[in-house]
Amino acid sequence: MPSLPKSVRTAGFILLALLAYFIIRGVTRSSAEDVQVPKANASATAEAAKPEVIVTRAQPKPHQVIATLKGRTEADREITVRSETIGTVTNARVNEGMVVKTGALLCGLDVESRAARIAEAEASVEAARLDYEASMQLEEKGWTTSNRAAATKATLDRAEAALATARIELRKTRIVAPFDGVFEARLAEHGDFLSVGAPCGRLVDLDPIIIVVEATEAQMGALNADMPVQVTLATGAEAEGTIRFVARTASPQTRTFRIEVQVDNPDGAIAAGLTASVDIGLGQAPAVLLTPASLVLHDDGRVGVRYVDNDDVVQFAEVTVIDDASDGVWVTGLPGDVNLLVAGQDYLREGVEVTSLPTQDQQP
Repeated sequence: MPSLPKSVRTAGFILLALLAYFIIRGVTRSSAEDVQVPKANASATAEAAKPEVIVTRAQPKPHQVIATLKGRTEADREITVRSETIGTVTNARVNEGMVVKTGALLCGLDVESRAARIAEAEASVEAARLDYEASMQLEEKGWTTSNRAAATKATLDRAEAALATARIELRKTRIVAPFDGVFEARLAEHGDFLSVGAPCGRLVDLDPIIIVVEATEAQMGALNADMPVQVTLATGAEAEGTIRFVARTASPQTRTFRIEVQVDNPDGAIAAGLTASVDIGLGQAPAVLLTPASLVLHDDGRVGVRYVDNDDVVQFAEVTVIDDASDGVWVTGLPGDVNLLVAGQDYLREGVEVTSLPTQDQQP
């Protein structure tokens, strides 16, 4: 085979070299593109995997904290009036439920024998006085000794003491009301014989009326005597009152503290034993008004809300309900202004990355 000219062979080598270059370049470029496409697709897939959530802006603002405590009404004072002597009841005119004043006769005992003792004691005093005066005159004239005068003086003193005792015994036949109140129950009727300590009746003082409630340890720091409160009775009646007593020791059983609220009750319209609720202002706290559906129960039993932080990550905040409203509940515990989850908060957990949709203002 005849050999080709040198120039033709050179041109052929150049053509083969160029062809090889373009083939190698094409394969390399295709491989690079094949590597970059999966990376881009993976990034897009990861972005698409983030759940989209709707959030609403919650901005805490000062809110009056009201503690509503449940309790019952009680009489300011309640005693059983008892006899201090023995005798038969001869006067029982005060009926149950009557309003009585201090000193009103509740039970009267027979006085005949006591009246006789007083008359006898008065006669003894008079005789002793005459004897003493005569002794003093004789002593002044020197006709008797000073011992005789001293003896008659002692006799007079004993007679006067016996008279005072008889009068006290007579007063004890009148069993009277020690304070203004309502004669709640008669325990001795006309003709009953009473011994010392036997009951005549029960007297209650309903003005002021007292509402007894129990406060928790957390509430105690804000409670003081003379604080104004609002009282609502089971009957629907409402009244204003003040705290008159705050216990400083807790009940061993309940770990709560006794609180006494007094309400003016001049006409006795509020009875003892009624169920009552007392609203007490505990000051202001930064709070947010939420619907009950916004609250979630954490796995560990805490009540709170879920929100999205600035890095679009779901977080949990424990909250405390401090007040009820017609359109929701007021809670404290949020870490400032946050974007609350308004849907799916029961299913999303802390640490999940999400895509937040435009927020809406929860608070004006």
